[in-house]
Amino acid sequence: MGTLIFSCPETWRVIEPGIETDDATLAKLRPHSLSVDCPYCRAPHQLKIKDGHLFKMRPRQSQIHCPGLLCDEVDVGTLVRRTLLRPTGS
Repeated sequence: MGTLIFSCPETWRVIEPGIETDDATLAKLRPHSLSVDCPYCRAPHQLKIKDGHLFKMRPRQSQIHCPGLLCDEVDVGTLVRRTLLRPTGS
């Protein structure tokens, strides 16, 4: 399971429409789109599901407090680079 995220086409900030799904369900939804009122630029966006990314929290070992597990944050820079470098027609 993961959270479906998108990039605002105006601000490039991460939009989280609140959709939790898995890889199999996401594959079935790829041909569809959804409308989201962007919290950053205040404009409605028609987002294609195929342009979204399934973000899954990955546990990592804490080096500061204790040997417990922490969750990584969204690496927006990597998300944007991957989006910009994606070949067209995918």
